Amino acid sequence: MRGEDRYPLKQQLFSTTLANGIVLLGESLPALESAAVAFHLPAGAVHDGAGRCGLATLSGEMMLRGAGDRSSREVIESLEGAGVQWAHSVSTSHASFAGAMVARQLVAALPIYADIIRRPRLPEDELDPARQMVLRNLAGTEDDPAHRAMSALRQLHYPAPWGMPAEGISAEVAALGIDEVRDYVARRVIPRGTIIAVAGRIDWPLVVERMAELFGDWATAADAPPASGPRGSRIRHVHHDSQQTHIALGWSAPPYAADASYEASAALAILGGGSSSRLFTEVRERRGLCYSVSAGYHTLRDHAMAVCYSGASTARAQETLDVMLAEIRRLPGTLESAELERVKARAKSALVMQQESSAARAGDIARRWYHLRAMRSLAEELDRYDRLSVDSIEAWLADHPPAGLTVVSLGREPLEVPDDIQA
Repeated sequence: MRGEDRYPLKQQLFSTTLANGIVLLGESLPALESAAVAFHLPAGAVHDGAGRCGLATLSGEMMLRGAGDRSSREVIESLEGAGVQWAHSVSTSHASFAGAMVARQLVAALPIYADIIRRPRLPEDELDPARQMVLRNLAGTEDDPAHRAMSALRQLHYPAPWGMPAEGISAEVAALGIDEVRDYVARRVIPRGTIIAVAGRIDWPLVVERMAELFGDWATAADAPPASGPRGSRIRHVHHDSQQTHIALGWSAPPYAADASYEASAALAILGGGSSSRLFTEVRERRGLCYSVSAGYHTLRDHAMAVCYSGASTARAQETLDVMLAEIRRLPGTLESAELERVKARAKSALVMQQESSAARAGDIARRWYHLRAMRSLAEELDRYDRLSVDSIEAWLADHPPAGLTVVSLGREPLEVPDDIQA
């Protein structure tokens, strides 16, 4: 039985592409009273360039500081006056502007976003306040040792520049000038590679008509994709004068576009996803070694990684790492059906509950398009989880056992890492 037959859900998906390459995606959710829009621009941190880490984030902040006929303050007042719950973020791949609102306000809000994206003023007198905003956010992340450990892990494991921190590096953000911001926006905020997703109570033909009016004549040349460089060392210790040691480790996994990513993410959920996982049970509950431990899945378009994290006292950090590695080695050949059923129930529940948020759905269909170049219905997603089995995951683990681990420790003393985990 096909997924849509097994799960007869009320869901309509739409897609079309404007002549300039902008992809428009839509999901009609008539039971909702809200609508959301998400603009994903090909202006992510991977394009920052050497010595300019944080340029994408600073440029995104500057784009909100005056656009079209609106000043910086008027941009925000216009969005909030229309009842828009707006958000802005920069990831490795995209600069994103999003908003959720009462459905009837969607068409009225679109011209504001068109100004932000196509006509940002980028005034020089706003550069320093924008920079201070970015630096304050950076100071917050630099005070978070868990974040620092995970960021270092991504920088080491992924080939450069795919693991660079989207939030930037303080010294490099401090040196950026207005000309670099204006050049970046001109080169990277372009229609080709842009994905616009709308979800909720929408009138799709009207959305397409308004998007074509606002963005259809937008034409710029495409910029070259970033070249991939080497990856970092397998093991790194970052000195941090604290009573705690933070451990981050990872190994390569199939990216989300690969069908086997479902087997990989399910195996990792069994290992460390939630309070019933093996790591939580063995490392935290049974042995009391740490206050936090988890495992999960992180994906870019062409690269992905299994990631594990733990925060432990300095005295117990070595044993914590040793037990984590033992649980990782024990994973192949020992999966139990009850573990998998819990993982499937949790994943399917999250998918269904996501249908109640237009903002979550707009972000999700844009993300899936970026990875898959296609839309996938909720019924298809649920059906794929139904087809997961202990046998399919064990077969994947047999062919792809955890290997080639990268290990980062952040604390007072370095840890001993066995040589065999690097094979």
